[in-house]
Amino acid sequence: MKKGKVILILVLIVCSLLLLVACGTTATEETGTADYHYDLQPASWQEVGFWADQITYWSEYVTEHTEGRVTASPSLPGAIVPVDQQMDAVSTGTTGAMAVPSAYYASTIPIGYVFCTPPVVQGVEDLRDFYENYQDGRAGQLWEQAVEAKYNVKVIGEMYGLACVPICSSKSIPNIDALKGLKIRVGAGAIADTLGSFGASCVFAPSSEAYSMLSAGTIDGVVTGSPSDMLGASFNEVTQYWVKDPYLNTTHCTTLVINKDIWDALTAEDQQVLIDALAYSNEKVTAESKAAIDTAWETAEADGLTIQSWPQEDQVAWATAFYNSNANYKGADADYTEFMTLLHSWAVEKGYMTE
Repeated sequence: MKKGKVILILVLIVCSLLLLVACGTTATEETGTADYHYDLQPASWQEVGFWADQITYWSEYVTEHTEGRVTASPSLPGAIVPVDQQMDAVSTGTTGAMAVPSAYYASTIPIGYVFCTPPVVQGVEDLRDFYENYQDGRAGQLWEQAVEAKYNVKVIGEMYGLACVPICSSKSIPNIDALKGLKIRVGAGAIADTLGSFGASCVFAPSSEAYSMLSAGTIDGVVTGSPSDMLGASFNEVTQYWVKDPYLNTTHCTTLVINKDIWDALTAEDQQVLIDALAYSNEKVTAESKAAIDTAWETAEADGLTIQSWPQEDQVAWATAFYNSNANYKGADADYTEFMTLLHSWAVEKGYMTE
């Protein structure tokens, strides 16, 4: 065989091999298969309750629909890192994903003060409308863009749920004046500042510590979640008086974040699974939450707890003070001011506030 023909054959073989490799790579990308495995251990700020359920549902969906390429096993709050260090831990890669309450990060991102428990909104549909639809979702973007700019994370989205937050107390709180002198565990700064404006002394502590603090008499009351969350945490064993009207706030969202390096390493298919999993968990918890809250109040009353309602003028006073605590936040920056302007204009359009 002539030398020229040999060279030509070799060239054809090499080209064929390169083509096969290229086709193989394309097929991998198109089918979404990938040679990786990430084990996520997400937690929220709750041991039990709607946000613990959110984590469970999201994790189950992710593990199933990525066919094991990404597995998610829920962890308890504080088991890997303290709740107020979750964002930093995900950013550095200490852990892969967490559901982070924005209030813990108000000192570094001011919108965090208001974002997870905003005033005025009347439920999950309201909150989603304001964060995702109003003026092209500008309010939600302000928070999520600030998070991604400061930390090495990708915001997958918000975990929503009815909060309908009561005060559970060992002492009677028949009206707003009875708050004076009480020691109450809280997690959100805006609620703490509002309670403080009526004379309460607020203690910041993980919700998982509230039961023992109530048992020891270190605090008089607790503010942490919905009535069903309170029953799940057995606060009915260490409190007697539950304030139902007004709810301190009606809804809550927790931000689901994943390490940015992990996110970038995922195929587009698996990234979409993580997003779809959030839609699934939000829908499931929203469907379950109202019935769970209604049942919880029935159970609380049947168990002999004293259900209290404040006079109407006190309920209005609380709503006004809660809004003002957010509007007058001393740590506000330009983004925060824009957020509150959006909230006010949205509330006026909804008929919740006047100009």
